[in-house]
Amino acid sequence: MNCLACDRIEQIKQNKNPRFIVELSQSYVVLGDEQFYRGWCVLLFKQHHEQLPQLPVDQQRELWNDVAAVAGAVYRELKPVRINYECLGNQLHHIHWHIIPRFADDPDSTQPVWLRPAPNRRGSLSAADEKKLIAQLSSAIQG
Repeated sequence: MNCLACDRIEQIKQNKNPRFIVELSQSYVVLGDEQFYRGWCVLLFKQHHEQLPQLPVDQQRELWNDVAAVAGAVYRELKPVRINYECLGNQLHHIHWHIIPRFADDPDSTQPVWLRPAPNRRGSLSAADEKKLIAQLSSAIQG
């Protein structure tokens, strides 16, 4: 099986994923590759499963608690106008959640981020800014 999420989880376990933020009950949290929306985080479910309904309801609740903890930290630390929550599976067939902060200066504030052309949402941070943001979010999530 070739799964990008499983590969990233393995990198986390080997301490080789520079975007790793924190381990939670049901997920590993990483800083998203696309930082046009500063603070975009992705939660990777710890085991390879493709569908939420295949999980016991208690495990689904625990995963949602992880999502809520990350969203709360992003909201407190970065002060977005709102947060988008997305659990997709169209391209990456591994349960994962996107936590996407949306700010007042967002050029497409009424549209899903996925409608923005991929090259236009691939903003990046300097290595120093990325490291600082990861530390800030890690501290806030573990709070």
